[in-house]
Amino acid sequence: MNERVFNLPNVVTLLRLAAVPGVGWLILHQRWEAACWLFVAAAVSDGVDGMLARWLDQLTQLGAALDSVADKALGLVTLVMLTQVGAIPLWVTLPILLRDTVIVLGALSYRGLAGHLEIRPTWLGKTHMFAELSLLALVLGTLAGLLTPDGWLQPLFVGVFVIAVTSGVQYVWIWSAKARRERESGRLNPR
Repeated sequence: MNERVFNLPNVVTLLRLAAVPGVGWLILHQRWEAACWLFVAAAVSDGVDGMLARWLDQLTQLGAALDSVADKALGLVTLVMLTQVGAIPLWVTLPILLRDTVIVLGALSYRGLAGHLEIRPTWLGKTHMFAELSLLALVLGTLAGLLTPDGWLQPLFVGVFVIAVTSGVQYVWIWSAKARRERESGRLNPR
């Protein structure tokens, strides 16, 4: 990895992170159309920064970490605020929050035990993030009057719920297997 941390992909990621409070403020003040467009621009920037990093050969550990933080911050702030205003049901929000909490606590625990941590998102994890961000964009678009739900919103809620639960179970399975292998090889730090 090229470790020049001040580069174009990282600036795009930082702009996405900076958009999070703006999206939150716009939702709080029910400025739905502006919130929708700022959210969509921030969500699209997630693909742009990764593409730029690969294309310009400017992949950095800082960029990878910031990308994850920016994604989670954008998704979670928007999710919680839309749930708070009643646009997303709690039964959709809680599994997503639980999934992300389990993943973060599991990763921190693993790092504490193994002394290292290498995170690689799974295909299902990436699918979950795409589904979550798509759901949030579509709900904001509906609140802004740019879209009409016409019966697709409830199935989308169910789909995101199923993907969140399945992805969470997959991460627990993967990290448990990894910890077992580390323990069997004697590489885990006993506590």
